[in-house]
Amino acid sequence: HAFVRMDARKKRHKSSEMSDPSSSAPDMDMATESSEAALAMASGLQAGAERAKQLLEREDYANAALEASGALQVLPSLADLAVVQGRALLQPLLDTVMTEDNAAPSRIQFKEAYEAFRLAAVMDPYNAEALMELERLSKLLELLPDDSMQAQTVVEVQEVGETDACGHNHSHAHARAPDTEWTADVIVIGGGAAGIGTAFSLTAIFGLDPSRVLVLERGEAVGTSFRSWPEEMRFISPSFNQQGWTKSFDLNSIAHGTSPAYTLHAQHPSGTQYADYINEIAEAAKLNVQLRTEVLSVAPIDGGGFNVRVRAAGEEVTKRSRYVVWAAGEFQYPRESPDAFAGAGLCTHNSRVRSWKEMPGDEYVLIGGYESGVDAAVNLAKAGKQATVLASTATWNVQTVDPSSELAPYTADRLREVTAEGFSPSPKLLAPLRVQRVERAPEGGFNVVAAWK
Repeated sequence: HAFVRMDARKKRHKSSEMSDPSSSAPDMDMATESSEAALAMASGLQAGAERAKQLLEREDYANAALEASGALQVLPSLADLAVVQGRALLQPLLDTVMTEDNAAPSRIQFKEAYEAFRLAAVMDPYNAEALMELERLSKLLELLPDDSMQAQTVVEVQEVGETDACGHNHSHAHARAPDTEWTADVIVIGGGAAGIGTAFSLTAIFGLDPSRVLVLERGEAVGTSFRSWPEEMRFISPSFNQQGWTKSFDLNSIAHGTSPAYTLHAQHPSGTQYADYINEIAEAAKLNVQLRTEVLSVAPIDGGGFNVRVRAAGEEVTKRSRYVVWAAGEFQYPRESPDAFAGAGLCTHNSRVRSWKEMPGDEYVLIGGYESGVDAAVNLAKAGKQATVLASTATWNVQTVDPSSELAPYTADRLREVTAEGFSPSPKLLAPLRVQRVERAPEGGFNVVAAWK
């Protein structure tokens, strides 16, 4: 309602301007100038495009890319024009809304204005006016009748022969579900970094209506998997807000124009901190997130789309979507096979630990010497607990050009800290070893049997 009242004031101001005949001539001159400027911009853009195409045909790739990049610099200006177009299309409809004698327009009449604002947001994702108009228009559309957009059931006639299950020969009418029966256009399974990042891109960058993109999260909050990290665990990739002077972005960002370093003021965020960053993006973008919803199955629908069976609030329901994005991550699905080696079931997986300093006992054997194993050893040592690492490869001594096969600098630096002279208790690092079995010790605790490779 505030949206409508604001435009009502604009309408009264507009009417008073139109009552002055002297104001029409300058307006016409301004319109002529704007039209000429737009034509000049279009002509320049077309010329740039032609030059880029010619360079590309001559296989002058560097200059073709440079020419195209120069031509694309007008995109923000074109986005501004699209906003102007959208407002010009929108205002007459708002005037109709404010006139009591006329019936309220239906949603379909606002489509052109909405598409203009959406186009502006695609050409320039940082155009605040376009994003604001899209948000305001979305709120207004919720108040308007939807009769013109209600899809009718389409009936398809299919001939069925003598072998039909009903036992006789005739024609059946099969109903195809109307569009209004779709729960969403896209269902994203998982409310973590990938899920929220995907939903943000679909809505903020590609212009899908946020109400038509549904994120299903099994946990109590956005980023549940990150909130389940051990308290001491940190991101090994550093967050650094460098957008002010370069075109690169924070390594841990899930949305262009955002930075965990800026939001959290942390170079190596904890799991809980990072979950808070993801949640802030979800709230700011007004994403459609449904919490405490467990996905039971996903099945394709004949003719396209998917049935997504979920359990929420103790009830099972089926949601229908044109597309499904699986973004459930892997942290909550650890490889805990009891067949990995004898006695594997006696071990506690890293993902089950809430805090290393809160773990009972003072002595631990860690099976595995890569990032998680070394991180555990460092945190146990800092908690005053003795840790022994059994690894198949001495990752702490590996230096290669492939960063995936050696410890991250952040991890290696912390390991050097707890293995430095004078630190106690310093973790013991043993490799190359292959664990053969784990068994309960008669005197209590466990025996871990390993063989040198």
